[in-house]
Amino acid sequence: MGTRHLLLEQWSKGLAGLAGSTGTEEFPVMLLEALRRLVAFDFIMAFAYRGRERPLLLADTLNEARHQVIAIDYAAGPFLLDPFYQLVARGIQDGCHRLQDVAPDHFRRSEYFRLHYGRTGIGEEIGFAFPMDEGFTGVTSFARWVEGPPVTRTEMGILRAVGPAISAFSGLHWRKSGSTSVKPEPAPVAARVRHLGFQILSAREREIVTMVLQGHSTESVALSLDISPGTVKIHRKNIYRKLKVSSQAELFAAFMGLATRDTAYSPRDIPVPENIPQSRGPTVSRGGKP
Repeated sequence: MGTRHLLLEQWSKGLAGLAGSTGTEEFPVMLLEALRRLVAFDFIMAFAYRGRERPLLLADTLNEARHQVIAIDYAAGPFLLDPFYQLVARGIQDGCHRLQDVAPDHFRRSEYFRLHYGRTGIGEEIGFAFPMDEGFTGVTSFARWVEGPPVTRTEMGILRAVGPAISAFSGLHWRKSGSTSVKPEPAPVAARVRHLGFQILSAREREIVTMVLQGHSTESVALSLDISPGTVKIHRKNIYRKLKVSSQAELFAAFMGLATRDTAYSPRDIPVPENIPQSRGPTVSRGGKP
């Protein structure tokens, strides 16, 4: 039997198990196991996005310590700077997307990466987008820890080939589970941004703040907005002056609302003792609260 037939056989077995789990709490684990028959991943997580509302955590297969940092802290505010969230915000509702392909050019130098993503321990992340009810768009992500190997070109070809099935099963399952039937909480960051004086910035300046914190270089911002790099630098200087900050770290803190007493976002470190398991049973949220 050829390699292609072996892969098809493995995928068919995975789909057989997956079909019976839609609408049940076993679905996230079965979905992970189905894809693992083709490409190795360490865990799965899924979020539903709508506008600037706090995203709904649909499920994850993380242990409790990693769940708190990767899922709970993320939904408290940093999601606004996440490349997958930005992808959805641009209207993308389908497809297989590798994080490093959709992230800004200076993503790994950004404050978002330094203060949140870089501390999660995630090395590779592949997201499958799918439309949902009530105006939501879901993203099911499969990830490897930073210690794992990078996803190869061959593996990406396989992932893109099975992407329509991953997205279709994800959409079917979370429609059955009624995950979007409860309105999510408003994103606390949106209110804090206004409270902290971001309203004094122009629309263009607010746009540039977001892009800079996402990890766009001056050149990338200029290209995206069709303005000169010099103009971007002038805007950044004005932004720092208006907000009375002197570094990107302070800008990130202001954006996340860390300067307020009632802050909702407090980044945590993940304890990594040698005996801590990397995954657990699925965490399923049906009302926006994990």
